[in-house]
Amino acid sequence: MSLYLWFSLMVIASFIWIIWFLYRPVKSNKFNLESSNISLGKQKLLELEQDLHQNLIDKKQFNQAKEEISITLAIELKQVNSIQNNINNNILILILILILLPVMSIGFYQYLTSKNSMNQSFSNIEESLSLEQSVNKIVEYLQTNRDDAEAWRMLGLTYFELGELDLSIKAYEKSFQINPKDPRLLVEYASIMISANDHQFSNQSIKLIKQALEIDPNSSDSLYLAGMFAARQEDFDLAKGLWQRALNTLPKDSINRVALVNILSELKVLESSRDMSKHFISVRVDVSDQILKFRSSEDFIMIYVKAVKGRPIPIAIKKIKLKVFTGQVVLTDQDSVIQGNKLSTYNQVIVVVRISATGSAIRSIDDIQVLSKVINVADDPFVHLNVK
Repeated sequence: MSLYLWFSLMVIASFIWIIWFLYRPVKSNKFNLESSNISLGKQKLLELEQDLHQNLIDKKQFNQAKEEISITLAIELKQVNSIQNNINNNILILILILILLPVMSIGFYQYLTSKNSMNQSFSNIEESLSLEQSVNKIVEYLQTNRDDAEAWRMLGLTYFELGELDLSIKAYEKSFQINPKDPRLLVEYASIMISANDHQFSNQSIKLIKQALEIDPNSSDSLYLAGMFAARQEDFDLAKGLWQRALNTLPKDSINRVALVNILSELKVLESSRDMSKHFISVRVDVSDQILKFRSSEDFIMIYVKAVKGRPIPIAIKKIKLKVFTGQVVLTDQDSVIQGNKLSTYNQVIVVVRISATGSAIRSIDDIQVLSKVINVADDPFVHLNVK
């Protein structure tokens, strides 16, 4: 069903409703009731005259009753005229609405459709303008406006979208020469330099980032790029500080906040991994042939570290069968026995190697055990023990 047909049906339905609503008072019972009251009044007046002729009432009573009936009839006639006027007015209003409603509806509809067509035509014009055409228009504009820094910036940005990085850099350089104090321009220029340099920071791009931060120390884009450079240099503490500052400058409803929060979360995981890698013990164990001759290949070799002082509870442990033991293990926080008692919290430990038939935590009489000297985890995490 076409749009015009729907529109016509809606107008017809409006007509029917308006006619019913305005014409209904015309058919009201009020007019009939008032007319009936007038007739009754006239009838009562005739009855009074008959009573007077029959000497049932005197002249004074007749005149008094006649006056009351006359007043009542006058009021009733006035109400009838008022109702009749209202009916006539409603009919006039009905005629006016029936004439004006379709005219106004059609005019309003044409206004909306013409406005919608206008918006669609503007959208089509914008969509039809390609990046190449945009470049041509900007270049044409710059032929007579060579000192427009913003136009050069837009040209550089459009070239970047087209993948023309060399042309983009040249356009940004023109804009930079005209307006070297715009932090947004400096950050964009540095970003394109980094992209053109295989995502590596050059001296010039670093210089641009520093200049942008000097102009606006709270520029979130400048802080983000500076944090990226710090992370490339493995200065994660500096990167974290810069990114946190960038996060604090962004509005709460900014979509860039999500990206920065994710980066900071990843950095936290990276820092944890880095701290974990700093705290490890590499243990190499040589078991003599004589020991192996008298032990079963199903026996366990347990290698663990314990605190220098205090209870001899393992901090981190690996338990391996002799038949699959390669001779070396590395103990980290991942091997911690208790979650709240990690290897990374200790500066000094003692390494224990024990061969056991059962692999029980409690040492048996036939277990063989060797202890190391005190080990400084950070300085010398490599241990070599012999089991003879």
